[in-house]
Amino acid sequence: MFTKESLYINVIKYDSQLRLDYKKIKNEQIIDTNNSIFLVDDDILSSEIAEKLNLSQEENDFTYISTLLISDTTKLVPKALSSKLKDCEIAKFNNEFDIAVLKTTLFETKNYFVKTGVDYIYSAFHIMNLRLQQNVCRNELLLFLFNNKAFILIVDQSGLIVFHQTVDLPTFEAVKKTHFYEDDVDGQKLFDEIYYLELNEIIHNILATFYEKKNDVFVEKITILYVLKQLSNEQIENLNNELMLQVEYHPINIDEETFELSKDKHLKKSFTKPRKKVKKRNYNNISAFILLLLLLGGLYTFYDLVMTKRAGIVEKIEEPKKVEQVLQLPDHINLNDKIEQRVKAIFNSIEYDIILKELRLEQNSLELKGIFLKEDTYAKSLKPKLDMLYSTTLYTVLNNDKKVSIESSLVSKDEIELSNIVYKTNTKKYITDELMPIERVSEQLKILLPENSIIKLISGTDQGIYKYSYIVNILVKDPSQFFELIDVLNNELYSVHISYPLSMIRTESGIEIEFNLVFNQPK
Repeated sequence: MFTKESLYINVIKYDSQLRLDYKKIKNEQIIDTNNSIFLVDDDILSSEIAEKLNLSQEENDFTYISTLLISDTTKLVPKALSSKLKDCEIAKFNNEFDIAVLKTTLFETKNYFVKTGVDYIYSAFHIMNLRLQQNVCRNELLLFLFNNKAFILIVDQSGLIVFHQTVDLPTFEAVKKTHFYEDDVDGQKLFDEIYYLELNEIIHNILATFYEKKNDVFVEKITILYVLKQLSNEQIENLNNELMLQVEYHPINIDEETFELSKDKHLKKSFTKPRKKVKKRNYNNISAFILLLLLLGGLYTFYDLVMTKRAGIVEKIEEPKKVEQVLQLPDHINLNDKIEQRVKAIFNSIEYDIILKELRLEQNSLELKGIFLKEDTYAKSLKPKLDMLYSTTLYTVLNNDKKVSIESSLVSKDEIELSNIVYKTNTKKYITDELMPIERVSEQLKILLPENSIIKLISGTDQGIYKYSYIVNILVKDPSQFFELIDVLNNELYSVHISYPLSMIRTESGIEIEFNLVFNQPK
């Protein structure tokens, strides 16, 4: 794998951080390394980080992105049983066990890297297995503390795994919500104490559970592996004394361990297969070849012209022009911006003395229902502004007996193009190297939409471009959340845009918004 220059990027997500570690390899030697850290709080890789990774992939044909499962709920399964598991993906662990993860859990990690692609996905148990391969472990309890979980293995005198489990650890945020303290310093001290006590109890419970099932194996040593140091030397010494066992506390370099896993293609322990790497053509050689062809073509044309004149024959040869048709995906940013600007223009037309109850927007029409606090509100404030947006408007009063708080409705038709507006356009390249099945498209859209959104597929067409149309229903507190959703869609590297009809209805729970959502991808 290392006969050519290749780039390995480990992208590891911690609780609130994302760490990128780069290693450039040539002739099996590391020739360059660097890293960067980002604060993150999203379910999908941000556009800033995705652009950084994609730029690296464009510069180096043999770029491999590796990561650990974002939600690691993996379990060790005996090899005899692993093939019988349904709804799970299986990865190799060792000669006795495989690692199983739910397909939905694996999809979460894959979808996180949907803007860049990912080559290798591993579990924390893979990291522990490297520890077993590189160190002699006998009658030992190993704990790997990573992302608020303790991954636990017990090995016997022969170094064989006889117990495995995963346990949740306390988090700082959970402690912060359930305990009172005056400042963050006191809070951190409290968390450190609770963390130690919880870990102490976990070890005691694991040993008690293990000895209930196994009488022929006695744990002589405990090794705690950590990424970020949480326990003090004094606390480790206390564990030694309380458990009356040798307790060692070792740091572990996730970057180095993940690199060891991904650099050897023969291991085949990843939950995913690496993407096929295609070397770009050498355009300098191609240019030289084309220049040679042009030169030969020119000489031939000159020779043919001379011979034709000698024969007194003038021939006109017309080659039919070849028209190459390129299917372009709809510019989702442009389409979203047109709807956003139209909705904002309508909102700007509605003064403070109008209580808007319902809005329905079509491609070429608008329906509004609301309460007008004054009798002349429509004529003086609303109509002049709507006349700038639509050619005709029909206004209807629903309760003629009132002079104030007048329930009214109106229908405007034949929209007028907004003036002094330059619509946004997409300047980035869409992801087109992977065809997403409809099930995966639906799952990704659910991640983009607000929580408790209702999404329903209504149609799918195939005309060179797969076009999936959905009806989406969301509940928001105010319209600004709708515009925030448009920003989320615009950051996607897929052609996904809002379409008409669009309706907004005021309810007791908030504003219920329903619209069409279209996802496009090339065939």
